[in-house]
Amino acid sequence: MGSATDKQQREKDRALSDIAGVLAHRLRSLIAGIEGYSDLLAYSLADREQRELALRILEGVARMDRVLTDLVLYSRPAMPAPVTLDPIGLFQEVLLGIDEDDLGRITLDSRLSAGRLLQADPHQIKQALLVLIQNALDATRTGGGVRIHLSDSEGSLRFDVWNDGSIDAPEPHITVFQPFYTTKPDNLGVGLAMARRIVEAHHGQLYLASNDADTGACFTLTLPLCTGS
Repeated sequence: MGSATDKQQREKDRALSDIAGVLAHRLRSLIAGIEGYSDLLAYSLADREQRELALRILEGVARMDRVLTDLVLYSRPAMPAPVTLDPIGLFQEVLLGIDEDDLGRITLDSRLSAGRLLQADPHQIKQALLVLIQNALDATRTGGGVRIHLSDSEGSLRFDVWNDGSIDAPEPHITVFQPFYTTKPDNLGVGLAMARRIVEAHHGQLYLASNDADTGACFTLTLPLCTGS
């Protein structure tokens, strides 16, 4: 977790995020132009089939915009504005960002000691947790579930996010955190890299704790608890 390879990867990640910021800025105006002209075209055509084709262009632009949004988020440095947080309340807010159809696939096993508190940026930590949970939901087999264990030990809060899939990649504990690595065609592949950057800015850790074809994959996120909590 603290190896020279991980350090080199984080340095590459920072360099790529700088490039991503420049690309995002320049592409945003181009995409906005395509969207505007496509919108005008769609509603100026009298023929229904031609209008539907123009609307498909707009759908494609919308997908491009979602990818661009990921690129913008990835390019921003993690500069936390910490406040005191209740971990359970934080987790409940994270679940508000999950599709209703997926909520029934998530189970929480909380073994958190009473009165535990965090000093963290709520927006950033929710973003990191949402990445982990959404990735786990995407990785589960049909009908499978996501198991989340919440606990604390030696002054640290620990989220273990399990799914019943496995990662088929060389050195997966490194590969999955490489920017732009993804197995999904509509995914830019920057979520885990961004999540790790956020967690490390909070003096925590994010790593692949387990990857087994039988027991599934588990990502672990740790954060320091407030002193004396």
